[in-house]
Amino acid sequence: MEKNTNNPTGAETGTLKVNRGGSWNDYAKHLRSAYRASTTPTQKMNNIGFRVVRNADNTDNTVHEILGTITFVLFIIHNILNIKWYKSIFKGKHNFQRIFHIVINLLLFIAMIGMMISGIMISSDVFEFLNIKTTMFGRSLHMISTSWGFVLMAIHVGLHITGIMNELNTKMKNSTFEYVYYFILLLLICFGIYSFISLRLWEEMFLLVDFKFFDYEQSTRSFYLKYIAILLAISLIIYIIFNLIKKVKNKNNVKEV
Repeated sequence: MEKNTNNPTGAETGTLKVNRGGSWNDYAKHLRSAYRASTTPTQKMNNIGFRVVRNADNTDNTVHEILGTITFVLFIIHNILNIKWYKSIFKGKHNFQRIFHIVINLLLFIAMIGMMISGIMISSDVFEFLNIKTTMFGRSLHMISTSWGFVLMAIHVGLHITGIMNELNTKMKNSTFEYVYYFILLLLICFGIYSFISLRLWEEMFLLVDFKFFDYEQSTRSFYLKYIAILLAISLIIYIIFNLIKKVKNKNNVKEV
């Protein structure tokens, strides 16, 4: 029986089918027409279908992976330098603020571990030598861990800016720029909320989408500015909430006395 070497049909028996080439959201090494993967005929995925030609963005992806790896290394160093905090978790009194602080820090630690594990799973440059196959699970884990990690980091910052904000509030109170100062803070919060809605960050946090893409119609500067605004807005909101809780608590203590 003569075999068709130009367009082979594959095996006549078996449960899997061959996927040829990559999808519109795959890394460069998967976009070659010679690349092969397998899946069941009944499986439906958003990255199987027509091929859309686009720039592979090799340089940008490499920089992204390098920066991500550096961030994780700095995070580990930060935790090593603050190892005493972990040892004191179960010591002393645990009020609402301290419990909230502990929960946020532990969730942030879990998110960062999820970022690194998923980053290695879907890496196409820095950890390519590990030859780990990219899967939807790796992509989904990276999406949810990075989005929640970002929000948790902003909350973490908000819990640690009390000293700076109190000093600023003291300097600006009754000064010429007092209302300008509060107006700027309000603008930062409003722009941060707008940016959160504009970037639809909740879609990544709750895996409402399979993929998230960079909007090439907006500038890179605008993209990063929005994320900075979100971080500042969440931090300021957390600071304001706990500052109000502290004031109410102090007021009640005065009444009791």
